[in-house]
Amino acid sequence: MLNANILQMITQFKSNPMQALMQRYNIPQNMSNPQEIVQHLLNTGQVTQQQVNGAMQLKNNPDLKNLFK
Repeated sequence: MLNANILQMITQFKSNPMQALMQRYNIPQNMSNPQEIVQHLLNTGQVTQQQVNGAMQLKNNPDLKNLFK
């Protein structure tokens, strides 16, 4: 069941990444620049630098890159 939830989240993120992010985080609607969004999340304490670093490492994982093609 967990795998189905993860696949559903990936599908939703692929179809509308901003909507998926806004369901979890408080992001102003006028923001669309990825660096600006990350900086906002860091400045407001919604994520930590460690979480951002972990996400960047995942971004470069070849297995995960195949999911987002």
